[in-house]
Amino acid sequence: MSWVPGYECDVFLSYSHVDNLTPDNEPDAGWVAQFHKRLELALTQKAGRSGAITIWRDERRLRGNLLFDKSIQDAVQRSAVFVPLYSHGYANSAYCADELKWFYEKAQKESIGLAAGDSYRIFPVFLNRFAPAVWPKEFGRTSGFPFNDSARAEDEGEPSDPGSELFRTQLRALKDSLFVTLERLRNLTAKPAPVASDVDATDVFRIFLADVPDVLTPVRRRVINELRQQPSLQVLSSVPPPSEDEPHRTAVLAALTRADLSVHLFSDSPGREIDDREGVYYPQTQAELALEHGKSQIVWVPETLKTENILDPGLAAFLERVESGKRKRDTFEFLRTTPAAVTAEILAKIEHIQNQANTPEEAPGAALIDTHFKDQLQTFELMRYLVDRKVQPYLNPQEDNPSSNLEIFTQRLKQVSLLIVFYGAVAEEWVRARLGVAIQIAIAENFPLRACGVYVAPPQKPGLNTRASQRFIRVDWMDHTGGFDGAAIDRLLEHARSLEA
Repeated sequence: MSWVPGYECDVFLSYSHVDNLTPDNEPDAGWVAQFHKRLELALTQKAGRSGAITIWRDERRLRGNLLFDKSIQDAVQRSAVFVPLYSHGYANSAYCADELKWFYEKAQKESIGLAAGDSYRIFPVFLNRFAPAVWPKEFGRTSGFPFNDSARAEDEGEPSDPGSELFRTQLRALKDSLFVTLERLRNLTAKPAPVASDVDATDVFRIFLADVPDVLTPVRRRVINELRQQPSLQVLSSVPPPSEDEPHRTAVLAALTRADLSVHLFSDSPGREIDDREGVYYPQTQAELALEHGKSQIVWVPETLKTENILDPGLAAFLERVESGKRKRDTFEFLRTTPAAVTAEILAKIEHIQNQANTPEEAPGAALIDTHFKDQLQTFELMRYLVDRKVQPYLNPQEDNPSSNLEIFTQRLKQVSLLIVFYGAVAEEWVRARLGVAIQIAIAENFPLRACGVYVAPPQKPGLNTRASQRFIRVDWMDHTGGFDGAAIDRLLEHARSLEA
């Protein structure tokens, strides 16, 4: 067990093999091994019990040509903080640079981010003095922790003697800072105490939140806490694992029978294996059961995930099949968004399900809101209004390049008859380019897109030509710079209904 819930290890120790070499080729006596041993002891004493805080280090790294081992990348992904032992050997190691990059990128995608409060999750340890100008960008604005005997700026020094008073002083500073950060992470990811939302209740909407790979545990925990703030929602989240296959399936089916919606979060890792079934994993098994027996489902993946990069062939095939398969839109949704948008998407889906029984036959079933990341937070009023009008909104945040992520954009366009491009902080050229790309795709692929609108959000857009349109499909420009205009949205919806009639 790690000190920080949701991670397999607390500290990932990244180093170059040359910094652990000894004249007699005794790796246990090397500088890195001595540092590891003393740091682990110091953190154990701080935590108050043996083995409380776990440190991961690849102790097999004895030569420079060691081949890539996926277990190392997996360990990076499942670590709470990252400690690079920066030296000349580290600076010249492409493999060390990869480890640093892996952690930097994965931490940014997690709900906590790269910092717990004001505590950065990367702790550079300098075996020599280096000018900040040559530090890797991943070190951010941290000052780092010197573990060298340099006394002058022009002297790079040598690694501190592990038996010296200088080393002990430097270790104390690192230990205290690490422990503060680990404590903050522990509090942020601590599992909440059981509450009434896991108990049967009447007149509530029940959500089964399935098991996830370890890297998504913080996201799952945050979503649970946010959903439980809604008194009308009940979260069913206590279904095992761990459990053997048969009792696990029984428990999942029981939860799905009670649930109105099941939510399944996936990453590029398949998650934990079922206890008595090698190569079969809890997250995918729960999703398959839900798709077969559940009432409604959401399957979510990070927007940056590419199935061709998933190493587990079973998981890759499953996600491809689910994303491209034909399913009833009212009961199933495949999402590619940021982790921060998961709860909002779930709430929008719940409102759509609850209003579904009263949906007029002629209402457009779904609308794609195409927005730049800069404007994403402004779209919630529009999304809620569409739900109130019995229209399922899909959110598709994009980057500066209007032609980026076309694969994701294409998949979303296939599901809707109405496109709304959000025009807030971005340039008008970006909006018109997105419209052109969407219409071109829809015509070429014979998608059901029938109507387009541009939601013109604050700030004011002087000189905007709202009459300018696109060939083949009319574009309604809706000016909301003076405040939300529901009537303009209604006119667009009426236009979409008339084209589908």
